[in-house]
Amino acid sequence: MRTRRWMVTAGLAATLAPVTLASAAPPARGTPPARPMVPASAGPLTQGPFKYLSPRGRLSTATAGTGNNLVYGGGRVATSPAVYLVFWGSQWSRTDPYATYLQNFLKGLNAGDGWTNVVHQYCEGVPPGTVFCGTSGMHIGATSGALVKGIWWDNALPAVPYTSGLLNDPAVDAMASEAVTAAQHFGNTAPGANVNAQYVIALPPHTPSPGEGVLYCSYHSSVGSNYGQIAYTNLPYQNDVGSLCWQGAVNSPGTYDGVSIVEGIEFIDTITDMDPPTGWVDATGQEAAEKCAGVGPMGDITTATGTFAVRSIWSNEANGGAGACVMS
Repeated sequence: MRTRRWMVTAGLAATLAPVTLASAAPPARGTPPARPMVPASAGPLTQGPFKYLSPRGRLSTATAGTGNNLVYGGGRVATSPAVYLVFWGSQWSRTDPYATYLQNFLKGLNAGDGWTNVVHQYCEGVPPGTVFCGTSGMHIGATSGALVKGIWWDNALPAVPYTSGLLNDPAVDAMASEAVTAAQHFGNTAPGANVNAQYVIALPPHTPSPGEGVLYCSYHSSVGSNYGQIAYTNLPYQNDVGSLCWQGAVNSPGTYDGVSIVEGIEFIDTITDMDPPTGWVDATGQEAAEKCAGVGPMGDITTATGTFAVRSIWSNEANGGAGACVMS
């Protein structure tokens, strides 16, 4: 299995039933699709591996038991997380309540919510193979100031999402290009500015990226550039695929449950594994929140900005060190 298909289970594409969602056609080979105009100062881009979050009901449940803790792979974590939120495409409406919910969810995290405190046990700067950091290394901590450092409505042109490594075959996917462009927009052009940063690329409604809802709800990756290694998330418009990506999974009607559940998983998995799969993953490659997505508890958390549905997070320290999915 090739590296860029790192998470997809063998035979998955052949066994999944199709979802009733119009998907963008893959670009023809030899015909590069339109992409965000990446600044020349970013230099050549090098696409990293992808980490896909499978749709609800299609996640493995065999690896979330005790005795299968996360192990450090030697890569970076976000010791002081920072989020840059990009609403990509002229298809967006700034009055869309989905967009408001997403902003409020991210703005309320990492400010004593309890849920994000679970990952403070994980660190970097310790030997690969470490399971418990203890007081060693540099731990994931609270952000400096507001978690969301910037919001950009990039509506100059329509979003044209395409992917590499799954259904399409360009060298760098559109979300990576948009993340690098966003880094330049926010003035983060020095590598040090992107060490703890993640760029959430929120796609507008009815603009699916290939494979969305059938093979994944979202994914995260990183891309190399002159601006440093830039971590980003492809966050499709979750309500387009409904309950497949956890809409209504916690609340009734739970219209936006899937938004915070999916982005919550990606937020946690990015800060613990900025350049997949070099951070904290288990023996099968599952990350801190993804590991609990199919089996762990879920519920609402309340922050200063509202009440939001989330999934549990794997804690190596829980259950006497055997590990468990916990909410705080």
